[in-house]
This record gives sequence, C-alpha cells and structure tokens, in this order.
Amino acid sequence: MEYTIKIFPDPEEDGDYIAEVEELYGCSAFGESPEITLREIETAMQLWLETAKKHGKPIPLPKGSKTKDLKTRFNVIFPESLLKTVDEYRGKHGLKRSELLASAADQFIDSSH
Repeated sequence: MEYTIKIFPDPEEDGDYIAEVEELYGCSAFGESPEITLREIETAMQLWLETAKKHGKPIPLPKGSKTKDLKTRFNVIFPESLLKTVDEYRGKHGLKRSELLASAADQFIDSSH
C-alpha cells in the first residue's frame, strides 16, 4: 500500500531526519540521512500495521486508494452510547466514521477467513 510519507530535518538541528506516515497515527522513524530514514520508516510501517492487525485496531487506507466509483452509501443505526464511543475513538485516530467502520468490517472479514 502507498501511504503518504513525509521526511524532514529534525527541528533540533542535530543533522538527523524524521519520517512520519500521515495516515498511520504515531508512525514515525529517525535516521542520519533521508535514505536511512526512509528504510527506517518502512520498517516502522510494517510493525505499525502488524501491531494494529494483531490488536484488532482499524487500519486506515492510503489516501490515494479511495476511488469514488467503488463507494456505496448506506445508513447504520447505532445506540447513542456506542456512537459516542465510536466518535471518541475515531477522533483520537484522525479517522472519519466511514473510514473506521470500513476498516473494522475489512478486518472482521479478514479474521473470519
């Protein structure tokens, strides 16, 4: 999957670089050069994704993977207390409701096969 990776100089100006994956909350890495940092973030992404899957956490899709012709709208009715919990969780992870529910459904289907 093609996630958005940002590499930039460490603001502490010690010559190191930082990489962050925009879609994967908290996924970052450090290195002495942009090339080393890119290798480190690839490892960090793999570990982030494995850990999220292991713990049943939603895995956001890369920004470029969303295509309008594949989306279908449907309504879901939630108890108010569950919707509050969903909104708190998605807010902490920077997800839309639809992204969270799609990811949860995808993981549920993957784990049942």
